Amino acid sequence: MSKITPTSQFKSQYKIVKKNARWRPIFNGKVSFDPEAASPWDYIIDCFLTDKTIPEYFYVHPLHLPNKVIQQLKKRVPGQDVTFKILELHFDGHNGDHLLVYAQIVDQVYLVSIGTHSDLF
Repeated sequence: MSKITPTSQFKSQYKIVKKNARWRPIFNGKVSFDPEAASPWDYIIDCFLTDKTIPEYFYVHPLHLPNKVIQQLKKRVPGQDVTFKILELHFDGHNGDHLLVYAQIVDQVYLVSIGTHSDLF
């Protein structure tokens, strides 16, 4: 079971996207392949908490972030020489524009940022 830790950047971005009507399907919609019909957000959070593999639908792929962000994440893991693998997923499939950037280290998932391509890049 992994522990989820949001960064301060993620928290402020989350407040914005949660109020945005274009993000409603991500938080209130349903994923077609889940028998319990959870929202994409709930499905991903459940995957993190239960260490389930995230389905290919979400198009999880590596992302290169500035060293400043990586150094901030390393400060959160004291006493460990850890290599961070930063990943990005698309809540609405391969061509979707609703993104989550995160880092998974041992039993921790750090939520780095959330938004659209134009918001984040």
